[in-house]
Amino acid sequence: MNTDSTFKYNTLFGPVPSRRLGISLGVDLVPHKTCSLDCVYCECGATTHLTLKRKEYVAVDRVKNELVTYLSRDEKIDYITFSGSGEPTLNEGIGDVIHFLKSDYPQYKVALLTNSTLFDQPEVRRQIKDVDVIMASLDAATEPQFMQVNRPHPELDLSSIIDGITLFRKMFSGRLLMEYFLVNGCNDSIQELAKLKKILRRIDADGVLLNTLDRPGTEAWVQPTGPKRLKDISDFLEGAEIVKYTSAPPETAVRGEDLMARLVSTVRRRPYTAQDVSRIIGLDVESVQPVLDQLVASNQLALKQMDRGCFYMASQARRPC
Repeated sequence: MNTDSTFKYNTLFGPVPSRRLGISLGVDLVPHKTCSLDCVYCECGATTHLTLKRKEYVAVDRVKNELVTYLSRDEKIDYITFSGSGEPTLNEGIGDVIHFLKSDYPQYKVALLTNSTLFDQPEVRRQIKDVDVIMASLDAATEPQFMQVNRPHPELDLSSIIDGITLFRKMFSGRLLMEYFLVNGCNDSIQELAKLKKILRRIDADGVLLNTLDRPGTEAWVQPTGPKRLKDISDFLEGAEIVKYTSAPPETAVRGEDLMARLVSTVRRRPYTAQDVSRIIGLDVESVQPVLDQLVASNQLALKQMDRGCFYMASQARRPC
């Protein structure tokens, strides 16, 4: 087991503070933007490998080795979360990693962030049924909006996805949260939301999350939904929880020798402001800012201005592989 502080993590990122998951260690099981969807709002950028093919994109042994190395440090984390810059369930080894965590590290809860597109496959449902929390996306109630907002792989069918989620819900004993991402002028009409409401009742999840653009999205025309409209839609969906991007700092700071590597690994997968990064890393903004400036100057990160501030994100020339 390699516990050297210079150990390079390719699949792990963070930990990042999450309002629902506490301090969450990310596990990225696919190469950057390997996904079954090419969503117009995606904060990770356009999908470069649109696929439904399941295979071991990232070696399970590599993932396990990184987890053993990181968890040997005994840092405080609340969840180990499968997420990142693509669709985690595309990795056919996800079940092996879940089983490994549940058998060797039962003290940690496991979460999955997924676009739900593979839930119609019995093997996928079987592999992920033992996680503790699943946040599953469903951004459309009708096929035209599914095509417009999610730009799916041509072999995907929305009704099959909804059927798959419903089947999975019946066998899943953990907490299932459905997330709906609002895109103004696309999936926010009263007609679409009324159909969504019926689908959500059928799924009978433990909660519904209502999201809108906060970080830079793939398409420039996608704009955030205002707070009043969000509240109206939340009420219409009978109390859907509006996602708010507030976070508390982790209790432990990143070791100095890890700072550059951990910062790059995290920001390349999700855009963050300097204030966000300071909370994630556990250092004040004055300490983090020079590192971010250096990474921008070396073209490892890029900048984009949004309503919430200036976001640091992966440079197009330096996307993680």
